[in-house]
Amino acid sequence: MNETAELEAPPQNSHQALTIIRMLWNRRWLIACLWLFFSVIAVVVARLLPAVYKAEAVVLVDSQKIPEAYVSPTVQGDAADRLALISQSVMTSSRLLAVIDHFGLYRGQRSSMTQDELLRKMRQDISVSFEKNWTGDRMKAFRLGYQGRNPKIVADVANRLASLYVEENTIARESQAEGTVQFLTRQLQEAKRSLDEQEQKVARFKQEHNGSLPEQENSLLGTLSSTSVELQGVEASIARAQENKLSLEAALAAAESSESAVRASLAREAKGLSGTTSSVPRSVTLGEQLRALRLRYTPDYPEVKAVEEQLAEARREEAEQPAAPALAETSRPIRTSPELLQLRERIASLKAQIEVSKHQISSYEKQRDQLSAQLAETRERVGRLPLVEQEMADLKRNYDESAANYNSLLQKQLAAGMATDMERSQKSERFTIIDPARPPQAPEKPKRLVIALIGSIAGLFLGAAAGLGLEYRKGVLLGEWELPAGTLVLGRVPPIEQVGAEA
Repeated sequence: MNETAELEAPPQNSHQALTIIRMLWNRRWLIACLWLFFSVIAVVVARLLPAVYKAEAVVLVDSQKIPEAYVSPTVQGDAADRLALISQSVMTSSRLLAVIDHFGLYRGQRSSMTQDELLRKMRQDISVSFEKNWTGDRMKAFRLGYQGRNPKIVADVANRLASLYVEENTIARESQAEGTVQFLTRQLQEAKRSLDEQEQKVARFKQEHNGSLPEQENSLLGTLSSTSVELQGVEASIARAQENKLSLEAALAAAESSESAVRASLAREAKGLSGTTSSVPRSVTLGEQLRALRLRYTPDYPEVKAVEEQLAEARREEAEQPAAPALAETSRPIRTSPELLQLRERIASLKAQIEVSKHQISSYEKQRDQLSAQLAETRERVGRLPLVEQEMADLKRNYDESAANYNSLLQKQLAAGMATDMERSQKSERFTIIDPARPPQAPEKPKRLVIALIGSIAGLFLGAAAGLGLEYRKGVLLGEWELPAGTLVLGRVPPIEQVGAEA
């Protein structure tokens, strides 16, 4: 070339595709030979494989002939679950060995296989598939198949297995129905004994707790209510009497203070001090004030403590004064006055009223104690009612449960007897062979066409892999697309084939 041109590099995937195509084209005869070789081998192998035939018998799950509203079956559960249990019974070693011996199965393999291996192969050759109705909620039939090399023997074995399933289902249903009747009979006898024991317990309990049964609850609650109301009235009367007593004691304290003041005044008059302006002693005033405070507050109240300290100080000061005048004063007779007599009468009256209040409070307290004891006794009796009621309820519940259990078992026993008669007369759900197995016309396997196609495709891939491997080992440049990007191509030389050279 006179001019140099810079080639644009094609995409990487184009490089690989063109390279692979060139490699395959260079080794096309080798790939074709290997493809043809492996295809022939696959066809030969497919033709040499032994034919395996499979026959299936269709077994119908026939529903119960008598409506369940009249007779309920004792055999419940899904047919698929029951079929699984029947399969375990049919697929036992003894039954399968009997089928193998009867039809002469696996004669060519008995010398090289143990008994367990024969049984395992027999179970692998047996197939069970379910068929459900169009709603898909319940199994209506199932297919029982067997595969082998002899079409007639395969059909006979499938029919034999189907008949075993039918017989086992009939025997199992009858046995389960009879076992249910026997079980219910034993349970009914136990329930009758339990019911008699519960009746005796209820009668004995009523005799032992006669007079304290739950039926007396209303009368006890009425007594409790009336006693509570009466007790509240007595407590209110005690409170009023206490208030009256406190008021009388306050009045008595005031009267005694007045009496002390009057006597002090008369004493001063007797000493000739009536004309002077002297006041009542400070201790007397503080004592009256202290008594008034104690009626209103507790001894720990701060004001009460302060007055007590002042009273003690006043008495201490009065005691320190000269005692002669006091002796003279006490030695002189104090005259009485109408005011003093009136105060003394009032004090005596108040003391009498206080005594009456104390007696009244004592009487109310005794009445309150009696009512409290009566109320406590009534409450205790009411408190025991739930225990008696609970025991009675437990006995009654046990009796009701025993009676309900007995009646239920009695009904179930009658229903189970009818269901057993239905099973014996073949009116219940049963298995029926509706389509016996027939000798198959074509083998089930192997799929010769599929094997041949798979072998041919595998040969094609192996040939392509061999061609690509040989080309890679040569390490030659197959085209300008394999050059790095930006490489200038100065010229092209056509391929030169040498005479006698290997392709």
